[in-house]
Amino acid sequence: MFVDNAITLLYNKPYSRVIYMNFSDVDVTTYDKYTFGKCIRTQREEMGISLRTAACKIGISAAYLSDIEKGKRYAPISKDNKIFNKLLHVLDIPLEQRKYIIDMAYVTRGCPTDILDYLSDNSIAREFIRQASAMKLTDEDWSYLLDILNQTFSKQKKI
Repeated sequence: MFVDNAITLLYNKPYSRVIYMNFSDVDVTTYDKYTFGKCIRTQREEMGISLRTAACKIGISAAYLSDIEKGKRYAPISKDNKIFNKLLHVLDIPLEQRKYIIDMAYVTRGCPTDILDYLSDNSIAREFIRQASAMKLTDEDWSYLLDILNQTFSKQKKI
């Protein structure tokens, strides 16, 4: 905030953050284990930050960051997310873009850990997913089910 105000005072115009990569432009259906690494590499390079400098600021080795960017290692998502949060900060990823990069990160692990945690604790949810899988639901089918779920719970909240 101080920097924003200082820039405004110095140049008599409001500070505007430079957005290098728009993560929402990446088609969700194309996410694979390489998408996260490609995107953070693009962001880092567009910012003009070397691999070594970024790794140092994040607190990881350059080799580890390189492997993440190449899709050879999982994205550094964990329960406490310390490294992941540092990565988001160092690469100046805006809050409104973070949900996309988080989804990309989870894909490197095969399935989002929050979903795995939920399914491991809920046998009915596992059965629902098994039945849906057996039925080979389309994206349209899933969208319909999601609409029903949202309508059901929005009605319950109003009561």
